[in-house]
Amino acid sequence: MSNIFDDKNEVQMQSVNWGAIGDHIFGTKVAVRHNVDTQYGKNSLYSIKAEGGEFTDKHGAKVTIKPGETWDVWGRNDIFNAQLDRMQIGQKLGIKFVPSMPGADEKFKYIKPYTAGEMDQEWLESGGVIAGE
Repeated sequence: MSNIFDDKNEVQMQSVNWGAIGDHIFGTKVAVRHNVDTQYGKNSLYSIKAEGGEFTDKHGAKVTIKPGETWDVWGRNDIFNAQLDRMQIGQKLGIKFVPSMPGADEKFKYIKPYTAGEMDQEWLESGGVIAGE
């Protein structure tokens, strides 16, 4: 039997890292947790059942988000969180790292949510369950 505690078996977080302009995820909002304790204080965490996307990890490598995977997106600020909170569980959405506006603080990452308001009927009809629940 192999050693379960071997480093190669470590379960990695599936949290989107916004490393480069153009990074994105699209899919269905399937869960939200507020008041999550972090080293920076309380935050929100949104779970997305992906239809696709890609992002740049902290080492500069491109990560492809595959359909059916569930990825977490951390809250950004009150405006971003309010935008995502207005979307219903089961609603399809996209989130993208876009260029900042001219004259804006270049250190701030502009992560924009998008939706056409469409609900994921297949996910809702399945009982709205995600892997691991």
